[in-house]
Amino acid sequence: MREKFLFAVVIGSFISGFACAPEPIVGVLSPESGYAEAYGHAVNNGIQLAVDEARDGGGLPEGFRLIETDTGSRPDHAAEELRRFAEELDVELAVGGVTTDEALALIPVVEDKKIVVLSPSASASSLTGKSPYFFRLFATDEVEGSTAARYIHDTRSARTVLVITDDSTFSRGLEAEFRQHYELLLGGTIVATIHDELEWWKRKATDMIHAHEPAAVYVVGHAEHIVTTLELLEEIAYDGVKCTTSAVYLAELLDRENPALEGVFFPLSSLRACNEPSATESECPFVKRYRREFGNRPDFYAAHGYDAMRVAIKALVDARSVDVRELRRYMRIGLREFDGVTGTIAFDERGDVRRYPTMHTIWNGQVVSCSWLADQKRRKLRELLEGVSPTGVQPRTRTIGLSV
Repeated sequence: MREKFLFAVVIGSFISGFACAPEPIVGVLSPESGYAEAYGHAVNNGIQLAVDEARDGGGLPEGFRLIETDTGSRPDHAAEELRRFAEELDVELAVGGVTTDEALALIPVVEDKKIVVLSPSASASSLTGKSPYFFRLFATDEVEGSTAARYIHDTRSARTVLVITDDSTFSRGLEAEFRQHYELLLGGTIVATIHDELEWWKRKATDMIHAHEPAAVYVVGHAEHIVTTLELLEEIAYDGVKCTTSAVYLAELLDRENPALEGVFFPLSSLRACNEPSATESECPFVKRYRREFGNRPDFYAAHGYDAMRVAIKALVDARSVDVRELRRYMRIGLREFDGVTGTIAFDERGDVRRYPTMHTIWNGQVVSCSWLADQKRRKLRELLEGVSPTGVQPRTRTIGLSV
C-alpha cells in the first residue's frame, strides 16, 4: 500500500511539473508611441515578418505565443511591463530594449526576475556585461564611435570637427566614445560640442562654423535631430565632411527624400539580405517579402528586429527546454553562428555580438557603402578615359544597404 502511495506521489509530481513547464512565449517590448516610435515601428515590422515566416514554414514551436506591449518610449514603463511579463504572464524570453534608455532600465528587472532579454538595437557600451541574461545584436557605441572617428580623421583627413548632439543617453555615450578616439587616440581637435536643447543652438552652431571652419561636422543623435541639423548645414552652405550615426538609416526618414541628407556619411554594420552580392532586389527574399508585407523598403532597424525574433524562435525550438536557464545557455553556447540578414550572429561571454561597421553614405536618396561608391566612380572614370559611355547602374539591393 505504501509503495502504491509513493508511486502515485511520484506520478502526480511528474504530471504537475509537466503541466507547469514553461510555455514557448516571447514577450515584445517596443516603443509604438513617443519620441522613438519610428524605431519601434521598424523593429516591430521585422519581428512580425519573422513570426509570419516561421508560422508559414511550420517553424514555430507548438503552443507558441507572442505577447506585445507599447513602452511609449518611456524607460520606466518598459521596466514595469517587463516585470509584469515575468510575474503575471510567465514570460522567460523577451525581445526589448529598442533604445539605449529602455535597455538600461530593463537591466534591474532582468537581474531580479532572471528573464532572458534580447535587444535588437541598444548600443551603449555601458550595457556590456551588465547581466548574464541580457544579449544584444547591435554594434556598441565604442565600435561605432571609433569607426566614425577614424573615417573623419584618417580617410577624409579632417583634423578639426564640430560636434552637434542631442541630449539623450544614446548620444552622450556615442559622443564620449567618438571624443576618446578622435582627440585622445588620433590627435584631432573638437572645436566645440553644441547641444540642441539650447534655444539658440542653431545660431551658435552657425557662428562656430564661421569662426573655426571645421573640416567636419559630426551629428550625434536620433532621426529628427539628425534631419534638423543637416537642414541647418545645407541652409548655411556648409561644404565640409558631414558625418552622423547609424540612427539615420530609418525608412521613415529616407522616404521623405530630403535633399539635406544627401552626401552624409555614417557607420553601419555589414548587412546582407541575399546569398549572392550581385543579386537584384527583386531576387532578394528578405527585401521582397518585406516590401510585399509592408509596402516599403526594410531599414536597419527592421532588419535587426527580424533577426532578433528569428534568434528567439530558434532558441525556443532548439534549446533543451524553454526555461530561463536553458535559454540563457543556448544563447551563449548553443546558438553558435546564426546566419542573419544583419550578419553572422554569435554572442560572446558578455552578451554582445561582434559587429564591425563600415562607412556608408546617402547617394541619390539611397543608402550605399562608401567602398561600392568609390568602385563605381573609378569604373566610370576608366570608361570615360577609354572612350566608353558609362552605363553602370547601382544594383538596387545595395541601395538599401542590405547586401553590402
